[in-house]
Amino acid sequence: MRRYLSPLTIIDILKMPVGFFQSLWHIFWFMPDVVFAKGGYASIPGALVSKLLFIPLFIHESDSIPGLANRILGKMAKTVFISFNSSEKYFKAGKAVLTGNPVRKELLTGDRLAAIEKFGLDPNRKTILVAGGSQGAQKINRIILDSLVLLVKDFQIIHQCGESQLQSVKTELEKIIKEGQGEYADAVKANYKLYPFFDANDMALAYAAADVIISRAGANNISEIAMLGKPVILIPLFHGSRGEQLSNAEELAKFGGVYIEEENLTPHIIINQIQSLLELDKYNSVSAKLKTFAMPDAAQKISEVIFSELKI
Repeated sequence: MRRYLSPLTIIDILKMPVGFFQSLWHIFWFMPDVVFAKGGYASIPGALVSKLLFIPLFIHESDSIPGLANRILGKMAKTVFISFNSSEKYFKAGKAVLTGNPVRKELLTGDRLAAIEKFGLDPNRKTILVAGGSQGAQKINRIILDSLVLLVKDFQIIHQCGESQLQSVKTELEKIIKEGQGEYADAVKANYKLYPFFDANDMALAYAAADVIISRAGANNISEIAMLGKPVILIPLFHGSRGEQLSNAEELAKFGGVYIEEENLTPHIIINQIQSLLELDKYNSVSAKLKTFAMPDAAQKISEVIFSELKI
């Protein structure tokens, strides 16, 4: 269900019954004992079929504000697993179970020394990881480039900018270096590491190297960062979304995370927040608080509830 006008919406409406009957066919022949759905439009046909066939339905909501799919499916689900306490109010009383958001274990086991070697870092400098996600984040990329000359004076930057935005960031970087010849160009070359995308192994190393993380406020990002206990500056996506990232960021702020709304981004605000988080007492305090938000056994909790339905 698109949030904007498009002729493709007519085609989508025609696809809905096709998806339903495809789901009916596959689920009927597989006949599972339970159906587990993570939300999103693609999960709705299978979840509807599970109810039609009297198969218990379980769903998981990653964000603090549920999407439309999970709001619909929550009415039919036996149990709704949630990642934030604040999500409980969106579902029928007694249905929601706080489990947290499962995190890939391999992201939490990066070796710092290996990371320093991998990224060519100076072990005596503080490292800022800018994680824009696989698609990148244009406004985050813009503020990092605008702040770059100031940032590299004191920090080294690992910047994951997104595959689609790599060329535009490179073009701007070349311009900065050209303009800074004889002044700050060498510092930029030495202390700024640009990457389009990280696989799981590289992401684990980037996390291990980071002292402070700058990130969007997606549920997965928040869960990973909290598990690591890394002080974080969140820049939530708001426009064009249902506001879940802003709500996610507000929730993490209760546990020491910092968030800055996009319209308030300036180089000096970013740098001041980094410096504040790196103060030793504050750094340790924020790290400890973030770990209290993390739920490292989320996958285990979810599986235990599902297995109890199967009497395993």
